[in-house]
Amino acid sequence: MEGQHYNSQTALKKFHQRFDWNSSGKLLVYSVAVGFVTGFAAVLIYACSQYWEHTVAGLFSSAGIVFPVPDDYTVSSGMLPGLAFQDAPRKDVYLNGIILPRYWILILLIPSFGGLLCGFLVWSFAPEAVGEGTDSVIRSFHFRNGILRNRLPIVKTLASFLTLGSGGSAGWEGPTTLLGAGIASSLAQSLRLNVQDRRILLLAGAAGGIGAIFQIPLGGALYAVEIVYASTALEFIAIIPCLIASVAGYSTFRFFHGETRLLEISETVGIQHSTDFFIFLTFIPIIALCGLLFVRMVMELRNRIFRRLAIPEFFKPALGGFLLGCIALTYPQVLGGGYGWMHRLLENQLPFYLVLCLIVPKMLATALTVSSGGSGGLLAPSLFIGGLIGGTLGHLCGMFFETIGISGLTPDITTCVLIGMATFYAGIGKLPFAAAVIVCEMIGFDFAILIPLFVLNLVHIAIQSPSTSLYEEQVLAPIDSEAHFGNYSVDLLKVITVQEVCFGKDKKRSVLTIPAEASIPQTARLIASKPDSLFPVIDKENRLIGVVQSSDVWAVFRSRKKWGVLTAKDLARNVEIAVFPNDNLYKALRICTLWQISELPVIDPQHPDLLLGMIRHHEIIATYNERLAAAQWN
Repeated sequence: MEGQHYNSQTALKKFHQRFDWNSSGKLLVYSVAVGFVTGFAAVLIYACSQYWEHTVAGLFSSAGIVFPVPDDYTVSSGMLPGLAFQDAPRKDVYLNGIILPRYWILILLIPSFGGLLCGFLVWSFAPEAVGEGTDSVIRSFHFRNGILRNRLPIVKTLASFLTLGSGGSAGWEGPTTLLGAGIASSLAQSLRLNVQDRRILLLAGAAGGIGAIFQIPLGGALYAVEIVYASTALEFIAIIPCLIASVAGYSTFRFFHGETRLLEISETVGIQHSTDFFIFLTFIPIIALCGLLFVRMVMELRNRIFRRLAIPEFFKPALGGFLLGCIALTYPQVLGGGYGWMHRLLENQLPFYLVLCLIVPKMLATALTVSSGGSGGLLAPSLFIGGLIGGTLGHLCGMFFETIGISGLTPDITTCVLIGMATFYAGIGKLPFAAAVIVCEMIGFDFAILIPLFVLNLVHIAIQSPSTSLYEEQVLAPIDSEAHFGNYSVDLLKVITVQEVCFGKDKKRSVLTIPAEASIPQTARLIASKPDSLFPVIDKENRLIGVVQSSDVWAVFRSRKKWGVLTAKDLARNVEIAVFPNDNLYKALRICTLWQISELPVIDPQHPDLLLGMIRHHEIIATYNERLAAAQWN
């Protein structure tokens, strides 16, 4: 018996050696589970939202508006938005030529009442559920070890029902992303996964949620790994779990609801003329300016108006809903996410003047909904706004080419709308790849326009500032995230200054400097006995002109071909790889990690060419450990 027990243990050990469950297998299995659970949650959300929307639609119908899109809309409706409604019994009030619908007071009260209930729910149970929702997931990934409060996704989902169902200008991606991430976070905590696995599973849950509710399996995965950074960086380690969870959520949703595409076009799109791509490139600066306007509108309304209002917090979403209703009296198209109107826009069933007139009202309506504390995502309204901008530019191009007699070069309007949708959201969401794939998947996997979208999205991000983003919790690069910053406490590093480390008591020491005119062999001899990797270069007047890395010196030294023509000055880099005495250790450690160096010059902020000393990586770590042991920080 003992021999059999030994053999079974040996076989089990060999099995674990052949099939490594802990390193990757368990995470993939958990991603499948998270995807299925999130997909089922998306099924319930979709069914409940359809029922709630149908109920509220009856109230809007009695007020004179068929929500979210009128069935009797015609292209020949004219310029004024009120003229879009041809059914005479639904209009009876005229004000300066603009038609107001019957029972207009309901259009003001329904969004207000929904905002009031939303505000009461959020501020009573989970104040962090205010606003868009995706920022909570990003914050949890970067700074909270992948942990979300269990009640947060539930409160966010219920609040979103109230906001979106009552006509709030927002989408379902924010709440669904947060719900999926919350499910993943709860599972990771119950299974006691490590910090890295919790973070990865958090993104997988977010991907499963958005991939299911929008039917975008590939776009959902790319969305989750791109949304955490305000640049073109990706969270590569999470791409496979996110893809698995997104496909699992998508499959679960399709099992119950079949193929329910939010947008669909009747013809193939793409580049039709050789000049189309260059025309689309001219769209990007205009789209970038509109993106800047939209982001500033959202931020300014929240920070300068709603946060400063001396009224109860739970009442602010009601005020936002009331102002939204005021806009909807003239522009009812701003209510809801706008998918019905986007479909009409893609089919070129909206008149040019209406498309042009809707851009700013939709921006304002979305900013009022989210900035006041209403609950909902920004993806859907951003796609609608971008589509309106693209459609407007397409119509203007057609008019221009027709005027100069070359109407045959006019780009396809549907393609212009898709370009606007993808590039607008890519620039303000910092999602160059995800935005392109999302748009292609939403219209039915028509990838003929995918490559142009990729290129145009990257151009938009290149000219748009990283700070111009809808998601404030995004960081610029992985090095700025605690997920990639080792096990250090960023809060502690930020309260210790370089001055304390370098110029404290008994901490002055000599610094090896390289003369600017030193030859390559002379420079190599000077640095050969030093363990440092970075050396300051000074001129004859002891002014700092740059820094030289030892790897650059040794690379030139080995070649021997340039010894006679190069000096230390030629190898010196700019003094951007430096810190000031008042800078904190977080900045110093970040620069060391980013440039892969072990020391930094410390310079005078008033005289950047004056070298004060050097701070070394091991000194940063030693000071950090001393403070951590003594708990000397707030």
